[in-house]
Amino acid sequence: QQAPHTLRCCRWQSCLQSAMIQVAADFGATLASVFAKGWALATSLPLVGAVLRKLQAAIPDVNDQNILSFFALLMRYRSFDFVAFMRSHREALKRGQETGDFVPGVCNYYRLMADIITMSSGPFWHFVPMTQGLSRKECHDQFHHRMASYLSARSEDKILEFGCGFGEIGRQVALISGASVTGLTMADEEIAGGNERIKKAGLEGRCAMVQGNYHKMPFEDESFDKVFGVYTLKYSADLEVALSEMARVLKPGGRFVSYEILVTDKYDKENKQHRYLVDNISHSTCMPPLWSADAMRKAASKAGLAKKVEIDLCAPEAEGAWYSCFERTGIYNVLASPVTLKSVGLAETLRILPRSFADFYDYCLVHPTTDFVEAGRLGIVTGSVMMVWEKPQSK
Repeated sequence: QQAPHTLRCCRWQSCLQSAMIQVAADFGATLASVFAKGWALATSLPLVGAVLRKLQAAIPDVNDQNILSFFALLMRYRSFDFVAFMRSHREALKRGQETGDFVPGVCNYYRLMADIITMSSGPFWHFVPMTQGLSRKECHDQFHHRMASYLSARSEDKILEFGCGFGEIGRQVALISGASVTGLTMADEEIAGGNERIKKAGLEGRCAMVQGNYHKMPFEDESFDKVFGVYTLKYSADLEVALSEMARVLKPGGRFVSYEILVTDKYDKENKQHRYLVDNISHSTCMPPLWSADAMRKAASKAGLAKKVEIDLCAPEAEGAWYSCFERTGIYNVLASPVTLKSVGLAETLRILPRSFADFYDYCLVHPTTDFVEAGRLGIVTGSVMMVWEKPQSK
C-alpha cells in the first residue's frame, strides 16, 4: 500500500496537471478566437484581403481531400501491424473469391480504411461531378441536394440508407428534407462513428444507425417510403438478392435510388489493361467484381421495380469527371509516381516506416486510387450514374 502522504502527493500532481491542461486549452481557444477575428478583418481589406483570400484558397482543407493527410496517416499508424492486416486482407479476398461471401473481408478492410479514408478525404467518401468553379465540398453539397430531389424526400418520409458507412449522406438528406433517416451498415466502427456524428449534428430524433447485412435486412416488409444506397452495391456478390430486399422493405409507390461505381459497355474483359484496372479496384478493397449498369437494370426489373430515371450526372459540359478530384489535388500524380513508391519502400527498409507499410501503400492506397482515374479516363468505369426506380402501387 502507498503511504498517505504519497497518495496526497499523487492527487496533488493530478490536480495540477488537470489545471495546466485546462489553462492551455482556454489559452488556445482564446488565441484561436483572436486569430479568427484578425484574419476576418484582414481579408475584408481592399487590396491585402484579395491576396489573403487567394492564399487561403491554396491551403488544403484538413477536413477535405488533400495530399498532406498522408503525413497525418504516417504519424497515427506508425505502430500499426500492417503485416497482420495485409495477411488477413489477402486471406479474406481469397475466401470471398472461393465462396462468394465477401462480407468478412469488407468488414476487415473498413476496420482500418474507414478512418484512413475519412482522414484523407473528409466525411465524403463517394465521387461526385466536379462542377467548374465549385470546391469539392460545394460539389458534395450540390450532390446531397440532388439526392434528396431524386428521392423526392419529404419531411413525413421514413428513409433507409443501406450500406451507409458513417451515414453522412443520410444525415444530409435529413437536414435538407426534414425526413427521418435510418442508416444500415455492418461494421462496428461505423455504427459507433455514425452515432457520434448523429449526436454532434443534433439529429438524435430523426436519424438512427442499425447494424445488419443488406442482403437480409432486419426490417419488416414495406417499412420505408424511400430507400437509397451510394457506392455500396459494389460489395454485393448477389445483386438480385440485394435488390429484392430493397423492394421488400419499400412501401408501394416508394422510390429506390442507386448511385454506384459500375463497369460500362466499353469494358472489354478480353482486354488485359481493362481487366487489370477493374480487377485492382475489386482486389484492393476486398470486394467482388464490379457490376455493369445492365446487371443493375435486370436485377431491379426482376425485383418488380419500375425504372423512372437513369442519368449520368457528369454528362453536362460544366461538370468535371467524377474521378477528377484526385487530379485537382495532385493525389493521383503522387500515388502514380514510381519514385514515391520506391521512397516508401526505402523508408520501410530503414525502419522509418512500419513493416509491410510499403505493401499496404501499394495495395490499398496506390490501388484503387490510380485505377479509378485511369479506368475513368478510358471510359470503362463510371462513378456518376444515378438510377431511380419505383415500386408499383398494390393492385
